[in-house]
Amino acid sequence: MRPRAWDEGISTGVGSMDTEHRLQVSLVNALEEVLRRREDRTVADRTLAQLVDFTSVHFHSEELMMRLYGYPQLDVHSAAHAKLLEQAQSIQARYQADEITEALEVIAELRGWLVNHIKSMDQAFALWLAKNDIRPH
Repeated sequence: MRPRAWDEGISTGVGSMDTEHRLQVSLVNALEEVLRRREDRTVADRTLAQLVDFTSVHFHSEELMMRLYGYPQLDVHSAAHAKLLEQAQSIQARYQADEITEALEVIAELRGWLVNHIKSMDQAFALWLAKNDIRPH
């Protein structure tokens, strides 16, 4: 299965979020490609670390924006983020245990979860912002 490219249908319309989502999807795709090719472990280690670190930073950024604007679904959204971060950490654990096939399976799950999360929860947040006439920078 080829990695999924960015699909404009999953945009939220919030520039900073969409930019971060594009990078997150690109990191997932890059990690999958590196693991499938069984490239140098240094490249895989670096890509995996970038994915886990960036995912954490992105979630904090998104949650900070939600807190700043008083989004009523922040707790539910944060819980969903915690689940996705657990998946990213699961990939890391499987990779470190040299369970590449299993890591690739979790990557596929993570990609599906991420796309569904953006299409549902992140787009709901973007709609809430628009409904409340909030335009984040």
